[in-house]
Amino acid sequence: MDVRKGQDAADRASYADCEPVEFVWMHPPYWRMVRYNADSRCLSNAPSLDAFLDQMELVLRNCQSVLKPRGKIAVLIGGYSDRGRYQPLPHLLVARAIQVGLWPACTEIIRFQHGNTSSRKTYRSSFIPGLHDVCLVFERV
Repeated sequence: MDVRKGQDAADRASYADCEPVEFVWMHPPYWRMVRYNADSRCLSNAPSLDAFLDQMELVLRNCQSVLKPRGKIAVLIGGYSDRGRYQPLPHLLVARAIQVGLWPACTEIIRFQHGNTSSRKTYRSSFIPGLHDVCLVFERV
């Protein structure tokens, strides 16, 4: 689903015609790291970190509702520094997934990013640039 195509993954109605699936793949925005559009439904426009996580929780619940038994949900997401504070989105998302009845199905899968924007950036402080994303795989508890 893509909000640019009129689909809102956080809206339960978007799943009305979905057949049960064995696997869900998500690569959501990393909150406001990159603003993708002006649509208020877009996760990149969430007004706060809590609002972003609340929306992600709805997306996880909705995806879980169409998941077959023993099905998996994979989420590719990374942390980033926002206004001087590190936002550990993968860790926060694991906590939300557990709250909705999803449990990590395996260890995190690390995706190293070659030539990402963070590696080419110059920082004013001693900041360790983020050079990877994390793929989290969940299953129903």
